[in-house]
This record gives sequence, structure tokens and C-alpha cells, in this order.
Amino acid sequence: MKNNYLLLVTNNSIVSKLKGESNITFLFPIEDFTVGFENTFKINEIDIDHAYIFVNRLLDKEGIENFKSLIKNLPSNIEGIVFDDIGVLQVLNTIPNHLTKILFLNHLNSNYESINAYLDYAESVVVSTDITEEELKEILEKANKPVVIYTFGYVNIMYSRRLLLTNYNNHFKKNASSTSKLVNDLGQDFKIVENKYGTVIYTGHPFNGLRYRGSKNVLYYLINSTFLTDEEVIGIIHSDKNLEQKYPYRYLSEKDTIVRIKER
Repeated sequence: MKNNYLLLVTNNSIVSKLKGESNITFLFPIEDFTVGFENTFKINEIDIDHAYIFVNRLLDKEGIENFKSLIKNLPSNIEGIVFDDIGVLQVLNTIPNHLTKILFLNHLNSNYESINAYLDYAESVVVSTDITEEELKEILEKANKPVVIYTFGYVNIMYSRRLLLTNYNNHFKKNASSTSKLVNDLGQDFKIVENKYGTVIYTGHPFNGLRYRGSKNVLYYLINSTFLTDEEVIGIIHSDKNLEQKYPYRYLSEKDTIVRIKER
């Protein structure tokens, strides 16, 4: 079975290295409409065919109006959009467009009933990484349309419209930076990226769902190349066995997260 990848890119070098492969669709984070990326793209910089765009900002009224203008002037090589704001879905369903719509709610598409409700309005959804493999299996069996599986990459675990790094640096009189690393009291580390629209905190290690490849009822296998080298991304696409050993992190997929509190 052929694995079709949706590759979220942050530089042009990986695009040039992989653009000849027919099973890869490139997903570009768009300038002024995304958070959590050091590098973004203007629409007119995307010169590859069959491209998708990524929009993950929570948009205010002004942002929605700007987004409407963006959609009305999209070039024909942009064929799809991945987004996480329901306001974006409302715009897409009221303005004529040719886009394949994929809803990416990070941590909320976690059961087949809610997924099927969203599939009435979008072509696909990205399934949450916060579920067990058994729950994913049930979704794949019962989803009304093929879904997108987060297959490899650092996971966005929090998004704030506050400038958390800037506020921290200002308060403690530290040198400003748009990226940083956070270590909590348990010794767990996280990656942080800030731009003028907010701050995103990522897991300290990439989620590895490569074992999901070959599943049925899958539209795309999503790979997030943020913080990864071009060589690592190419290795993922070409099934480099060493990556399984280098990045064994499966996070919540191997255990149930339902906890019963003890009675007093």
C-alpha cells in the first residue's frame, strides 16, 4: 500500500530535495496566519504544484477579513488547506473555492463521533495524538471519510496569544529570543517558539507514529518537519530504521489516560 505523506515544511531546501516524489504533498505555514514556526511563507513564494497551506492562528475580526482576501486571491497551484479555527471553516464554506479542507484541532479530534460530525463540513480531519492505539483503530474503522494521522514530529501542546518569551525576558532582564527551551520540575523539556501573534510550546521530543503507516481509511500521513533536519525528514519518508531507535517516543498512544480518583 502506498503511503501518501502531507509534509509540513519550514524551509525550501527540503522541498527541493523531495519535490520529485509523487507521494508527498507539501504543506506551507503561511506568513501572518500561523504561530509556532520560525520560518513561514508568502503565498507568492509557493511555486510548487498541488501545494497545501497551513493556517493555525486564532483569528480576530481583522484576521478573518484578511483571510477572506487571501482565499479570494489564491493561485491555482494551492489545492488544499489545513486549519484549526472554526471561523476559518465558516469562511471557506461561504466563499467559492477549490480547496480540500482538513481540520486540525490538535487535541480535540479524539473520537469517531466528533470526527464524523466535522466530516460533514470538511474533507478530512487530523486525528489527535492524545489517544491510545485502540482508540485510533476504532476511529479508522468508523470514520465516514479517510482521516489524516499525525505520523512524526514535535507536537504542539499549548498555544497562547500572549508573548510569553518576550514577557519573561522583559521581566527577568534577559536577552530576547524567538525560540527557547523549558524544563519543568520533573525534568521534562519542551521547545518554545514565539512570533508577534503568540507563543507555541512543543514536546521536547518528536512523536513517533511511523508504525501507523499502511493503515486503511487514511488520506495522509502528516509529518511535521519543525526542528528536524532535512536528513531526518528524508529518512522518515524513506523508512530509515535508525529513526525508530533514535526517536522511540510514543507519548500517550500506549496507555489509557482515564484515571479514577480514590474515594476518601
